[in-house]
Amino acid sequence: MNIVELVKHLKSFEEAESFVNESLPDIEYDLVDIYMVDKLGLGSEIIFFDAEKMPNRLIVEIGGITYENLFPLNLAQELVEEFSQKKITDTQIAERLLEYREKDA
Repeated sequence: MNIVELVKHLKSFEEAESFVNESLPDIEYDLVDIYMVDKLGLGSEIIFFDAEKMPNRLIVEIGGITYENLFPLNLAQELVEEFSQKKITDTQIAERLLEYREKDA
């Protein structure tokens, strides 16, 4: 899954919570952190980690794989919901998430 594919699951709190309950049953919703494999990018694979089990760093290496933190899932959900009101595509929403991370987070 990449960030564009994730966007469709985050358009409302209910959708995001359902996604977490189905896909990540061992992690509480408020503790899900989004990481991207290697680097931030539209095509980068997304991995979810439990924030309580991760070091508090933007870039971590686990098992020889580098992961870069995007931000917590609950923040991503709030941003996606806000951006969705502008009637833009999922790809444009994903681009805005990456821009937000690079400039504001």
